[in-house]
Amino acid sequence: MTREKKTEVRMTLYRLTGLDSVPEAVREKYLELETFQKKWVLVDNRKAFLVYGKTPDKEVSWGSVIAGLTGQSIPLKNSVAAAVLVIPAAEGISPSNRVLRGGQQTTENNDEGIVAWALSYGMGFQLLNQNAIDNGFGQRAAIRSANPLGLHSISKTTLDERPRIERSTIASGAHLRNFGFEDLGDLATRLVTEGRVDGVGTGDKLIKLRGADALSLPLSKDPKELVDDLLHIEKTLSQKPASDELAALEQLALIKDKGKITELDARLIEAIGEEDSPLLTLSFPHELIDEYGKAEAYKLLGTRERARRDYLPTLEDLLEPIKSVPEEQRLDKMGRLSVLLFENLDDEAPSSPKIPLKKWLAFQTEVGDNRYFLHHGRWYLMDRNYADVVKRRVREIFDRGPLLQDLPVWELTDQGNKEDKKRKNSELSYNKKLATHLGGLCLDQVLVHSETHRRGIEACDVLLEDGTFIHVKNVGSSSPASHLLAQALVSTEVLTYDKTAQGHLAERIRSKGINPDVFMLKPKQVVIVMAKEGKKLNADSLFTFTQVNLSRQVAQLNTQGVHVYIAPILRTTL
Repeated sequence: MTREKKTEVRMTLYRLTGLDSVPEAVREKYLELETFQKKWVLVDNRKAFLVYGKTPDKEVSWGSVIAGLTGQSIPLKNSVAAAVLVIPAAEGISPSNRVLRGGQQTTENNDEGIVAWALSYGMGFQLLNQNAIDNGFGQRAAIRSANPLGLHSISKTTLDERPRIERSTIASGAHLRNFGFEDLGDLATRLVTEGRVDGVGTGDKLIKLRGADALSLPLSKDPKELVDDLLHIEKTLSQKPASDELAALEQLALIKDKGKITELDARLIEAIGEEDSPLLTLSFPHELIDEYGKAEAYKLLGTRERARRDYLPTLEDLLEPIKSVPEEQRLDKMGRLSVLLFENLDDEAPSSPKIPLKKWLAFQTEVGDNRYFLHHGRWYLMDRNYADVVKRRVREIFDRGPLLQDLPVWELTDQGNKEDKKRKNSELSYNKKLATHLGGLCLDQVLVHSETHRRGIEACDVLLEDGTFIHVKNVGSSSPASHLLAQALVSTEVLTYDKTAQGHLAERIRSKGINPDVFMLKPKQVVIVMAKEGKKLNADSLFTFTQVNLSRQVAQLNTQGVHVYIAPILRTTL
């Protein structure tokens, strides 16, 4: 029988895991506050834990500003109301859920602890234990319940040399491809879509689902039907994504093995101690800010500093207190640090719960043949099929051949002198040699200006008359390789469409005493020369991180009608 619509209301649902007891779902602070009530209640004969109340009244932060401007005191105070209803996913969970067996404390659920649902009302999300939240639960549920043609909004993190976060919105709904989502290198963090969870809602009518860590959807106001709704949502998580395209949003698998997590955390601490790790960056939690509201100030908890800071933290802000302690203490120090957000610098009431510092970091590392990625405080393994797709595409690029044959070896003559200037001169020397060998023009360190690049970019290192743009780099790690790829991509995009850049390139050629008319100023093909000490690179010897970037950027250049070739060469020291 179809449920009447009036019996439903939109709710925000979290999934919590690894709990030793049901009350552990709520932060201890709110269990101790006198202004909050804690009660065991029944929801369709299922014992649930309800916490509700409000924060102590505080003077409004802007009252002092008005008083200073007008001399008129504003005797106003406000507080924040919040409630959380925690419902165990399994029946028969006792309040403490702890029993003694052979002198040992154990849980009565499973090896991963209690699984529970949390319904959040008002600012209820502030009450939840952030370490217990099943990150990405809402998105996983939305992916399995979506109408593949009814996506409204996608937030994603792009795994680039400096990972960036973007949001795309199409109000009328569209297919995943319309959002510019790449099947390689893009990690979805939030999804808004039309869809339907089987067994939940009014008939077959599509509803709007919002999925990130939480899932927002209409749920029943009837206790029995609500519990049934939760059971149907749990079943949804075991289903396949609604389409093969949506399955691409789940290319990373959550790591649960504690030994592996310890090993990966050690890699993270090692990267934090380095002067500059290109695979460690700030991952701004936009999807959290969306749930918590406006934030323009923060406080870093776990340090002696008491004052709030204006705007939002940088990577350096977050790593500084970790680096201030000995290396063997850094992991413990990181675990004790968290960020508290505020609407503004003067606001007394926080606009977020404590967000563990680890959730603000993004990091990538390789262990053996596997690639791991830290996102939102948790470790993920890159899906084997995904990794195989990356490798296959990179091999296809290498299999095209270098286009240019018999390229000279890069001979480094300034052995022992590793200053930046010397390295740069070595690269310039090789590019001059390469230009002479190919009958082209060396443009290394020659900048071309455009409408969007006022400071200038390198068109290429060597230019051939037939429109072949050659980019050269000594590749010792992912960072220079990714820089080389980005350089080639930017140069090709600009010179394909920007008349100003093409005109300036012609001027640069003319300044060398050469008629620019003999050169094609728009790239026809791009050759990326990768030099490495000891032996030539191949598709399998590139970092997975670099493989992703290479695949993405070559695909983008192909859409512009530009063919890309990889030319591995040897670099030797005399």
